[in-house]
Amino acid sequence: MKRAMVVGVLGLLVFLAGVKFGVSYFSDVAKSEGNQISTGEFDIGISRDGERFYDDYKLFSFDDLQPGEERTVDFYIKNRGDYPISFVGMVFNITDLEDGSPSKAEALVDKTPDTGELSKYLIIKDFRVSQDGDEKVLSDYIGKSLKDLNMSELQIFSGSLPENGILKVTLTVQLSPAAGNDCLTDTSKICIRITAGQ
Repeated sequence: MKRAMVVGVLGLLVFLAGVKFGVSYFSDVAKSEGNQISTGEFDIGISRDGERFYDDYKLFSFDDLQPGEERTVDFYIKNRGDYPISFVGMVFNITDLEDGSPSKAEALVDKTPDTGELSKYLIIKDFRVSQDGDEKVLSDYIGKSLKDLNMSELQIFSGSLPENGILKVTLTVQLSPAAGNDCLTDTSKICIRITAGQ
């Protein structure tokens, strides 16, 4: 009986194997290779003339200013990336320096001989941004000193600056007529950081 059972089980297995191998069916395979998802570049550059744009570039140097004198700088910001820009900000990072030992005239009134005072006398007289002929005056910042605005993010543009779009920025700074001997021979080192976002 055991033998019959073993032979029966073996026969069943052979039958099932034959059924499996004896059945035919159609098949096919389709595939997709090389698919990918990527992002574009988000990039701005600055320029003095609107021709060549850089990531890091000195925009101005004004020397020997007298009280009441103004200086104007025009510079350009370009969207060099693949996406429209919806806002542009600007941060002044200012370091006031004394240029050596105070002069006799400065020493009489300067209470901080190791620290310059110039940025508190540098007043923004005009600040505007234009895009394709549309100009916006940034009146919130006009009349303020560079010291007042130091390390604050100033919103200078909101809207849509397309790929290869250019903003022109005009900034006029005046050495206040009230500037006194305490800022003689002082220097303000001004780092301008431009920020942009979608």
